[in-house]
Amino acid sequence: MMKKIILIGVGILVVGGVLANMGSDSKDEAKSKKEITTSKVAKPNDKTTTSKVVQKEESKTPVETDNGDLGDYHVAIKELTFAKDYNGEDVGVIDYEFTNNSNKNAMFLTSITTKAFQNGIALESAIMTESGYVDSLTEIQPGATLNLKVPYKLADMTAPISVEATKLFSDKVKLKKEFVLQ
Repeated sequence: MMKKIILIGVGILVVGGVLANMGSDSKDEAKSKKEITTSKVAKPNDKTTTSKVVQKEESKTPVETDNGDLGDYHVAIKELTFAKDYNGEDVGVIDYEFTNNSNKNAMFLTSITTKAFQNGIALESAIMTESGYVDSLTEIQPGATLNLKVPYKLADMTAPISVEATKLFSDKVKLKKEFVLQ
């Protein structure tokens, strides 16, 4: 009976944390909208103000680039290398650079969502046995940068690989990079 109560309590805390994180994006968006509205009301006939409002609205559209800020984190999609997984199958290894610009410790896996695609189909994560792969669960302090490798099982060795990165639970800003295979 006591174990069930403890497990229910832990479950509530986890769900509450996820919801709080999702809510933080909504507050930022509401704040930005309030600033835009205030600018419009303050000087509706001023052309300089109008151009600034347009710039703020355009900055909300996703920017397609291979590095940038995703919330409190800076991420760069660096390069692609090839390897073999534990079964000897072809793997594409994507190198990422992750910088924690928040005021508390963070992990890549719980802060950023990454996906790789070939022919429009998501690639599965690969399991590697060799050393040299930094675990995406490595916790880093504010201001620190971590270089890590994420392996994906390839569908084939010829189709381009498209990689995307977003902040966990948000897709307002999406980083993208495409690797053309020879």
